[in-house]
Amino acid sequence: MNTTRVRSADRVMDILLLLAEHPSGLATAVIAEPLDIPKSTLHHLLNTMADRGFVGYSPELRVWTIGPAAFSVGVTYVRTSDLPRAAAPFLRSLCEAHGATAHLAVLSGMEAVYVAKFETSGPGPRLVTEVGARLPAHLTAVGRVLLAALKDREISDLYPAGGLDRRTGAGPVDRIELADLLAEVRRSGYADELGATTPGIRCIAAPVRIGHVTVAALGLTFVDGVRSPEELTSLTEDLRRISDELSVAVTPKGGGHDPTHRETDSGARTDGRAVRSETADRLDAGKFEPTHHPANSAVTG
Repeated sequence: MNTTRVRSADRVMDILLLLAEHPSGLATAVIAEPLDIPKSTLHHLLNTMADRGFVGYSPELRVWTIGPAAFSVGVTYVRTSDLPRAAAPFLRSLCEAHGATAHLAVLSGMEAVYVAKFETSGPGPRLVTEVGARLPAHLTAVGRVLLAALKDREISDLYPAGGLDRRTGAGPVDRIELADLLAEVRRSGYADELGATTPGIRCIAAPVRIGHVTVAALGLTFVDGVRSPEELTSLTEDLRRISDELSVAVTPKGGGHDPTHRETDSGARTDGRAVRSETADRLDAGKFEPTHHPANSAVTG
């Protein structure tokens, strides 16, 4: 057996596990000390991992962070554990408690992909979005939750300078307005969208996390103007509570970070990062049967 090769692989795993515990990043020297890796060797390993997308480096902060390839590997369990089906009882609970359409979405590039939905059997909006449909992420509450988990440079890559598509005259006009919206989502811990996809329809959404990774967004959609401020507050608090409960339910035991932990006084959870979900990949490949609990067909935000 080539023990040198095994040691290198072992060190790569140790680096990934250490960085996973420190989402804000670590300097080279801080990585080297607890892992007992010579700095020259560590530099070679980190540069190779960066080339493959498993780590990233911030020249401004001079720290290494987990890269998108590592996050993609980290959420592959979605392919077998079936996040949409796991979410079904939580969607039902929200729908029945508030008489609104509940839905689950994942991020695919610049789009929010709807992978599960539960609708009330009573009167309510009949929305245009079916399970498997896609909407521009910047126009939807679920999409904004997912985008808010990305780093600024990742947002810049997705949205070059220039105007953004708008459907109804509502929503951000450019990347600067989008950045302001996402900053508010990070601060508050949820997104609130009104009329950007369908006039008169409002959606509130909150993140679903596995460890530090935002893998989906849970949303509630309803007609605007029919609920009191107190009812909206109750709905938002319930949505955030249930999104946290779903996060706990889908996080493997020993998965580390407690998704219910809010790290700022405002309740914002600022350490999450979104990835292109394996659920979205499965939809593209035709290998996934989304979860739709009608009662009716629907718009979502």
